[in-house]
Amino acid sequence: MKANLLYFLLFLIPLLHQKQVFAQPAKKIPADKQRSVQWKPEKGQYYFSHSLVFDFDNKTARTKGKIRIYLDPVSGAMCFLKDSSFTQKGKSFDLIIGFPNGKYMFYKTDEAGKKTRTSETVNEMKPDAETVLQRKEDFATYCLPTANKRTEFGLESIEYDLGYTTSDTKDKIWLAKTPFSIYALYGLEFVENAVSMPVSFDYMHLLDADRLITEFSSKDTSFKLIRFGRDPYTAITKSYQELKD
Repeated sequence: MKANLLYFLLFLIPLLHQKQVFAQPAKKIPADKQRSVQWKPEKGQYYFSHSLVFDFDNKTARTKGKIRIYLDPVSGAMCFLKDSSFTQKGKSFDLIIGFPNGKYMFYKTDEAGKKTRTSETVNEMKPDAETVLQRKEDFATYCLPTANKRTEFGLESIEYDLGYTTSDTKDKIWLAKTPFSIYALYGLEFVENAVSMPVSFDYMHLLDADRLITEFSSKDTSFKLIRFGRDPYTAITKSYQELKD
């Protein structure tokens, strides 16, 4: 009995400490007036009022530039556009729309000008209780907070030393709590369609849905959030016909 109690306390203490050092969540972003008019998924129309813009430098791939991701703060849906969000391998998508529930819609125009859409569901975005618990344990183990904090674009970020099980290397990562889900971004790493981000955002195994990476730095890769704010964009997808298997 005492051994079980000791184990529970050893597990609880890091979680309590973790709660103390979490960045404070930003205030909920209200829907603007245009959303009620332009957010019409049933008609193939999606309105995104904000965008996240990152500077990146991928030393391994010898590429650098900016990544822009459009966001609907109300639902957590995100829009990824060709040339400004993702790189492509063999397929040419015009845009991708992702949702926090794991659903992704892919929109493509072929050489003949035919517009088609396909969908895919990423089940990893709906983890079971055991996976959620493991994520919290891993975060407490591998993300060690430093004393550094900052506030940018209305988001408070905290710096962590990010460790790994396979090496003694430690990278720097800054995390901010958000009033919307980030999983549409992190989940893009799991889609089977041939797209990928210029740098990896593959941190769903470690981060909760409301925790945004605002900066990451390693010897091979770095990226930093350089803008977050209003940047309206409406995706009109009604001309794309569903492509069935």
